Amino acid sequence: MAPQNLCGFISQSQHIMKAHLLHFYTLSLLFLFPISSSFILSPTLFHLHQQITTNTNPSSLILFLLLYSLFISLFSTCGVISITNSVFHFFINDQPAMMNLRSAIKSIPASFFPFLTTTFISQAVFICISFSYALLLVLLTHNMAELARGTGLFFVAFPLLIVLMYLQVNWTLVPVIVVVESCWGLEPFRRSARLIKGMKGVALSSLFFYGFCTGSCALSFFNGITFNWAIIVICSFLFAMIMASNIAVNTVLYIYCKANHGENIADKEFGREYVNLAFHDGNSRLSCCL
Repeated sequence: MAPQNLCGFISQSQHIMKAHLLHFYTLSLLFLFPISSSFILSPTLFHLHQQITTNTNPSSLILFLLLYSLFISLFSTCGVISITNSVFHFFINDQPAMMNLRSAIKSIPASFFPFLTTTFISQAVFICISFSYALLLVLLTHNMAELARGTGLFFVAFPLLIVLMYLQVNWTLVPVIVVVESCWGLEPFRRSARLIKGMKGVALSSLFFYGFCTGSCALSFFNGITFNWAIIVICSFLFAMIMASNIAVNTVLYIYCKANHGENIADKEFGREYVNLAFHDGNSRLSCCL
């Protein structure tokens, strides 16, 4: 049976990850742990920078932000591609020989630039919508002092939040589609919006749940400064595993969304003949290639 809620999808994804624990731990440590540790260390490093230097150079700050953005983009892209490929292959063919650590890492170059391009498009859309909305408010509003108050600002920003959440839910499957189906550009967005129909409640729950988890981790360290390396390492690892779990859940969700729309789960590595997995949900049936 297909999972009925987010808990079911988390359970299935965790079952896959626990069955290949060392594989996913290694990928998380290679690609996601550097992101989480750098994020957690940022308040401490910023505090040390303030103590060492009394004046701030804008050009050096911009350079640092650019380098940090490249660092995050590089490692997050590699992490999403390798973990998505691993979860997908382990789900449809539970044989470690078919997807080992080397295969997961070797799958990165094929999807790297398509993934970056598609991510750039999605971020550009979010930025353009936010900028256009802000510009519209400036043009239509005469008394911005009233809107600057807390309650007024909330009601003004609420429609924008709804629009961005709507797009985020519809585009939940975009990263998985880019990696698994080897397509990029605008096509993954159209595919995701079509496949996610019937599962938008799960996608919205996932957005809230993992948003809350990552937000809690961020807030707990944003104002905190720690020099305890044991705490930094443990929290960075937990943060990395939260991100890995989110990637795995999205991949499992993609598989069941395809099943709900009557599409076969095919992969060229496993041959050309299809057999049915033990999945039945009304008129839906999940098939895979073995």
